[in-house]
Amino acid sequence: MTERVETYDVSEPPRIDVSSVAGDVIIKSWNENRIKIVLSGHPETVENTTIDATQDSVVIRSNADKRPRRFFARAMDVVVTTPPGGIVRITSGSGDVRVRLPAAEVEVNAASGDVRIEEEVGDVRVKVASGQVTVAYVKGDAEVSSANGDIKIGHAADAVVSTASGTIVLGTIESSARVKSASGDVKVRDFRGSDLEVKTMSGDAILGLAPGRTVNAQIKTLSGDFRNKIKRTDGQRTGRMTLTVESFSGDVILRSAR
Repeated sequence: MTERVETYDVSEPPRIDVSSVAGDVIIKSWNENRIKIVLSGHPETVENTTIDATQDSVVIRSNADKRPRRFFARAMDVVVTTPPGGIVRITSGSGDVRVRLPAAEVEVNAASGDVRIEEEVGDVRVKVASGQVTVAYVKGDAEVSSANGDIKIGHAADAVVSTASGTIVLGTIESSARVKSASGDVKVRDFRGSDLEVKTMSGDAILGLAPGRTVNAQIKTLSGDFRNKIKRTDGQRTGRMTLTVESFSGDVILRSAR
């Protein structure tokens, strides 16, 4: 295994752009006005990876023309340490992605591997063919899709989430959410917004709604039970929300937010 270390000075939180064929990608923060890049793995992959750095951006690319046929045997891990803030773009063929950086925006496209965004970020867009996605805290929009894997979002203002096969768990949603699952349960623990739309082919929908609002609900289930476990509360209504749920096979359960 070969290790290559590069450092670059920056004038502000930079844009980080990483394209990796195989191997883990980790983005983390420190309180210094420079970027540290560590490439470790197969010697050919490390050598043929290009790094283009300026005062406000860093682009890391595995050379597509040099990719070996059995690239899984020639993987390279990428670790980038950078000042907090900025924008992160990651394209990964095979390997896990970890973002441990408070960033303005994070975008990840991964063919195979888990994705974890562990710090508070502005907006998030994640698309994974096969792998689990975990997002801690999004101040703005969260758009997450996985063809095969569970999705968990701790907090978001607005969320658009879909999976073909896997469980979707949303924590606190402040404004709106559109959720779609072909096979798997949908759980929303604390919905505080005005518009919640859930569609599931096979799986239960368990939805926690914040109290004190009038709910305009349209709920359809072909094969499954509907249960409303929300207790009526006294006091003035604080707002209205629209709830739309379609379930082909699975129960729909409404309950108070947790």
